[in-house]
Amino acid sequence: MEIITPDFSYLWIAQVTMLVYLGFWIYALLDMIRSEFRDPNQKLIWALLLIFIPVFGTFLYLSMSRRTKASKMNTSSYFQKRINFRK
Repeated sequence: MEIITPDFSYLWIAQVTMLVYLGFWIYALLDMIRSEFRDPNQKLIWALLLIFIPVFGTFLYLSMSRRTKASKMNTSSYFQKRINFRK
């Protein structure tokens, strides 16, 4: 009887895929920490998604977080532009 040995010739594909995914996950986690969101609870929700459902949460965050982040524009300059626009 012949011993069946596993073929590890495609193992490098899995390793590269996991490294790419790990890069996306770290990027999403650091971006979530540095960002300010419109609602203070959104940061907690994104953190829970990234930690407890990492594969789904990472790509969901990368595709949808831009809509939920607070704008970087200063609110006083925003209102000043609105007032000047109406004149």
